[in-house]
Amino acid sequence: VKAASEYHYSVYESRRIYVVDLDANKCNCCRFQIDEIPCPHAIAVLKSINVTKFRPWCSDYYKPTTLVKTYELPVVPMPDKKDWHAPKCVEKEEVIPPKYKRPPGRPKKSRCKKASEKLSSRTNCCGKYGREGHNRRTCNFFPKES
Repeated sequence: VKAASEYHYSVYESRRIYVVDLDANKCNCCRFQIDEIPCPHAIAVLKSINVTKFRPWCSDYYKPTTLVKTYELPVVPMPDKKDWHAPKCVEKEEVIPPKYKRPPGRPKKSRCKKASEKLSSRTNCCGKYGREGHNRRTCNFFPKES
């Protein structure tokens, strides 16, 4: 860990340089911004400046007071389906299943061929004489000698 300024640090890890900004809670590995908790590089910086409590650098979402506030309001259970009261406009709407059902398995590989291309790209060729339309076993270009 090397300090560039009061809040900017460089962390060298396996031939890579990570820049940590403690003021903006950012690191160029992006885990500090996404998870909103210190990434390993930020923890290395905080330990190098002798910080033991990482709570100020964590998001409020991870703090116990926020968790308690989440469940502060009661969760009201749903009544039985018979007791549901749906608006008339919703009851009139009909939900239809999709028309197309994707078949199972890997999709076939298809390519639009040009009019100039043959339908079959490969024809049988005789291994003896190179003539098309038959193979070596069924060759009758020259009669077999007996």
